[in-house]
Amino acid sequence: MMNRESDVHLGHINLAKSFNGAGDHFVGLVEALQQAGVEQHVLVRNETLAKRISAVPGVVVGPLVRSAVTAYCLMPHRDLVHIHDLTAGQAGLLLTLTRSIPYILSNSSAASTQYPLTQAIFRRARCIVCSDDSEASIVRHFDPSLPIEIVAPTVYGRSAEEWLRVYQNSQRIPIAGNNGIQ
Repeated sequence: MMNRESDVHLGHINLAKSFNGAGDHFVGLVEALQQAGVEQHVLVRNETLAKRISAVPGVVVGPLVRSAVTAYCLMPHRDLVHIHDLTAGQAGLLLTLTRSIPYILSNSSAASTQYPLTQAIFRRARCIVCSDDSEASIVRHFDPSLPIEIVAPTVYGRSAEEWLRVYQNSQRIPIAGNNGIQ
């Protein structure tokens, strides 16, 4: 899959306010990717989450961010950015539109696709990562042409292999709604 010296310089943006089970999964993902040799830069809102991730050797954790615009401004150039919640989706959209940095979006199950900004976030994502078939079905109902990957939440802490596949695939597919122009 990927060699020890990572092919991907990955960014993460997570604007969740609370540290809950999803935060534990996120820390597990960062740890697994670090062990696989992926260079990561992480921007989060939650102080506890920042402290946990900063304990992972070799992972750069930026200052705490409270908004998508701040996250956009503080994210250095990356090959790909993983947006972990819809609130941070605006940062991904800005990164793609102004700096040509692609993003993937996960944890989108609570998203309402009736809003134009949410629609733009979904359509410009290189990939929408869903946790199961029912979540993927909701996204497909919104737009059947969106690129969707299903990655079970338990994969976060056990192995980075499935996520590495998603990241690599997301670097090669065109942005939806952009006529293949990258």
